Amino acid sequence: MPTHAELAGKLLVDAATFFRTLAEQNDTLNEQMTENAGVFDQMSSLITQDPNGDLEGTSHAELTSRLLKDAAGFFRTLADQNEPIAEQMNENANVYDQIGDLVLGDPLGILD
Repeated sequence: MPTHAELAGKLLVDAATFFRTLAEQNDTLNEQMTENAGVFDQMSSLITQDPNGDLEGTSHAELTSRLLKDAAGFFRTLADQNEPIAEQMNENANVYDQIGDLVLGDPLGILD
């Protein structure tokens, strides 16, 4: 079974892929979404390689949790603006929030 950190790392990579797709489809968002993707990929590496580590005094778990919750907020905004994908985006947001809480509380914990 994967740890909370491993699940979080996978979600961060998935979000990065999503951001890159948005960047490719929208020139206006390209720079911001490409930058977001890079940050999410970097954090994925940090949380999976060193779940209990820290970056300049802030734990990898806390930084990961913040990014997952930021992604959840972004997904909810997309849901509000796009009825055809609203249900899926809201479900994604809920998962990102839940894993964000779990990784913050216990990066090496395992889902029951």
